[in-house]
Amino acid sequence: MIVHQVFFWLHQPDSDLNDVMEGCRTIGSLASAKDYLVGVPAKTPKRDVIEDSYHIALTVYFETMADHDLYQEDADHLKFIADHKHKWAKVQVFDFDV
Repeated sequence: MIVHQVFFWLHQPDSDLNDVMEGCRTIGSLASAKDYLVGVPAKTPKRDVIEDSYHIALTVYFETMADHDLYQEDADHLKFIADHKHKWAKVQVFDFDV
């Protein structure tokens, strides 16, 4: 299984957070994805190892690398990027096998 984690830092979180999160829900629901989670930083106690400066986290699970690759080229995924990339100050992706 492939776990695809994407962290978004927004230019204007007060105005764009809900719209980008809704877009994340749309792409998380694509047919090639097994499941997904989307959320905001948890209010856990501050520690030096905690990174909580991001605004949105998206985790998408894929059964195979082929499913991941289909997702990356899916028209709805590409539309999400085109529609929202101007709202992102930074995006960081972590992919790993489980």
